[in-house]
Amino acid sequence: MNPPSAKKIGLPEAAQETGLSSEAIIHFIQLEWIVPAEAESPLLDEEDLARMRLIAELQNEFGVNDEAVPIILHLIDQLHWHFKRGR
Repeated sequence: MNPPSAKKIGLPEAAQETGLSSEAIIHFIQLEWIVPAEAESPLLDEEDLARMRLIAELQNEFGVNDEAVPIILHLIDQLHWHFKRGR
């Protein structure tokens, strides 16, 4: 869960900060690769922006296809959770 003080921005600002199009960001949200801090708007936080940059890098620099992205994201999430717990 995101801390209440975390900065949240809208799609146009997220697109500008990540270099992705608003359409690409919406696509990531529709595929649930990104779950916005606030789904209604959607408002995105720094964690969302970092995840979008990672997805773009996986696709553009490493040629990862849409079928592999959620698998990689899941593995990264598991590693993050594992190390966050201190094991």
